[in-house]
Formats: sequence, structure tokens, C-alpha cells
Amino acid sequence: MAKYAPLASYLRRQKRAEVDLTFRDIERIVGGILPKAATADGWWRAEPAEPLMPQHIAFADAGFVAEPQTRAETVHFVRMDAVRSRSGLDQADERGEAI
Repeated sequence: MAKYAPLASYLRRQKRAEVDLTFRDIERIVGGILPKAATADGWWRAEPAEPLMPQHIAFADAGFVAEPQTRAETVHFVRMDAVRSRSGLDQADERGEAI
């Protein structure tokens, strides 16, 4: 996680539940170029059956999940508690419960 520790620190300092960063922003934050693999959505998203990669650990340690838009070379980071809240609202809405 060492390479992505500055990104985790940056995300921890954010007050907002959602943070949008370009690949260039992320490269400036980590002080290096992102790997070519970062142009694939799977590089940003942790898959349950796959081992966690250093970047996934950094996002999770900061309390965020990544929602990449690789064609636009941007990443939308969302706080995990906001994802859970949004998911809970979606489920309540599907059941027809008052929100």
C-alpha cells in the first residue's frame, strides 16, 4: 500500500462523502504514474474472489470505494457509509417503504 498511502491520506482528509479525481490528480497525489492496468475498471474495483491489491487496501483504509470511469480517466470515490446508506434507501424504495 506504500505507493497509495498518500491517496489514502488525501481521501481521509476529505469532508465530503464523494470525491472526484482525474487520473492526473491521483498521479500528483501519489507522486508517480499510474500503471497501464489502471485503464481497466477491474484495477479499481476489489473483486470478492480475488486478492486485495495495494490500491484497494488504500481506498478501504480511507473508508472509500472507487467507481472508475476509465474512458474519462476519472475516479469517483464514495465513502463506504454513503454507499451503505444509498443501498439501504434503494432497498427500502424497492419494497415500497417510506423513506
